Amino acid sequence: MGGDMNERVGSDEKISSFRWVVLALLFLNIFVAFLGVQCIPPLFKEIANEIPLTKAQIGLIMGILTLPSIIFSPVGGALTDRIGSRWAFGIAIMITALAGMMRGFADSANGLVACMFVVGIGTATIAPNISKSLSMWFPKNEFAMASGIALLAMTLAAAIGMATAAGILSPFLGGWRNVMIVPGIIAAVTALMWMVLFRDRKVQDAPGAKKSGFKENFKIVFKIKAIWLCSLFYLFRFISTTSILALLPLILTERGISAGKAGAFVAIMMGSNALFKIAGGTASDKLGRRKPFLIIGTVVQSFCVFAFATVSGVPLIIALIIAGAAMGSIAPIFMATIVETKGIGPALAGTAIGLVFMIGNFGGFIGPIITGKLMDAAGAQWPGFIFMGLCYFVAAFFILPLKDTGRKKNREVADNVG
Repeated sequence: MGGDMNERVGSDEKISSFRWVVLALLFLNIFVAFLGVQCIPPLFKEIANEIPLTKAQIGLIMGILTLPSIIFSPVGGALTDRIGSRWAFGIAIMITALAGMMRGFADSANGLVACMFVVGIGTATIAPNISKSLSMWFPKNEFAMASGIALLAMTLAAAIGMATAAGILSPFLGGWRNVMIVPGIIAAVTALMWMVLFRDRKVQDAPGAKKSGFKENFKIVFKIKAIWLCSLFYLFRFISTTSILALLPLILTERGISAGKAGAFVAIMMGSNALFKIAGGTASDKLGRRKPFLIIGTVVQSFCVFAFATVSGVPLIIALIIAGAAMGSIAPIFMATIVETKGIGPALAGTAIGLVFMIGNFGGFIGPIITGKLMDAAGAQWPGFIFMGLCYFVAAFFILPLKDTGRKKNREVADNVG
C-alpha cells in the first residue's frame, strides 16, 4: 500500500483502493466530532438547572460557534496546504474534541461560551480538509460523490445528536456533563486514528503554489476571480440557510403548530438534505457537470422559501423535501467546484476553501439577525421570507459567469482544441 499511496495524482492519475479507507476515516471523525458539538441544544433546559441561562446567553453559546471561522477558516486552510491534511485535520478534530469535553466542566455561561469558541476554532479547519484530503485520493468522476458522503456525516451527527441527547444519552450516561465528555473522548481517539493511518498523497501542484509560504498561496488564490464569485455565492446562500435553520421552527410554532411538530417539519428537510448529499453529488459526477446543479438548485430553494411563507400542511412538507434536496445536492458539488477551479487543485484546496468559508460564514452570522429584525420591525413574517428568498436568487447570479469545472465540460474543451 505504501507504494500505491505515493503515486502522483494528475492527468494520468492512478486510482487506489485506499481512497475508501480515507473516506471511512473522514466520515467517522466528522460524525463523532459534530455529534459532540450538536448534542448541546436539547440539553439547555437540563443545563439551566445547574447554570442559570437566559435565552440571549443560549443564543450566544450557539452563535459563537461560527465566529472563529471568519479568521480560522483561511488560516486553517493555508496551514493545511502547508503541513498536509494528516496533521491539520487531526489537530482540528483534537481541538474540537478537547474543547467539547471541557464544556462538561464549565460552571458558568461564560465558561460555556469560551469552550464553544474554541470548538469553533477546531471546526473552522475541518471543512478545508474535507475537500483537500478527498481530492488527493478520488478521481474527478467520484469526487462530488465522495464529498457528499463526507458531508453527510455532519447532517447525520446533527440529526442524531438533536434526537438522542436529552431522551437517551443524558439518562444513559448520567447527566448532561457526561454527554459533553464522552463524545469528546471518542473524537480524540478517532483523531489519533486519522493521524496514524492517513497519508497525504503526492499531487501535481497548482502553478506557482508554495507549500512553504502562507503569503504566496494567498496571493495566488486572491487573484483567481472564480474564487471570489464562489465566495459571494456562498455568502448569500448562507445568509438564507442559517436564517431558515435558526428561525423556521419558531415561525411554525407562531402559526399554531406545536413545538414537536415544528421540529419534525425541519427534520423532514434535513432528512432530504442528507439523502441528496450523496444522490446529487453522484448525479453531477455521472453527468460530468457542476454549474447547472448549482444554479438550478439555488433558484429552486428561492421558490421553496417563498412557499414556506404561504403554504401549510402537505404542500409545506413537499416544499421542505424539495428545499432539503436542493440544499443537500449543492453542498458537495460546490466543494468540488472550488477544488476543480483552474489554478487551485488539491495543492491549494485548503487556502481556497478557507477563503470562501471566511466570507460565507460571515453571512451565516448576520443572516438570522437581519431576518429576525425585519420580521420584528414589520410585526409580520413575510419581510423575512422575502429577504431569504431574494438572497438565494441573488446567489445564483454569481455562478453564471463561472466556467463549468465538470469532467464533461473539460473534455469538450479538449476536443475543441484538438
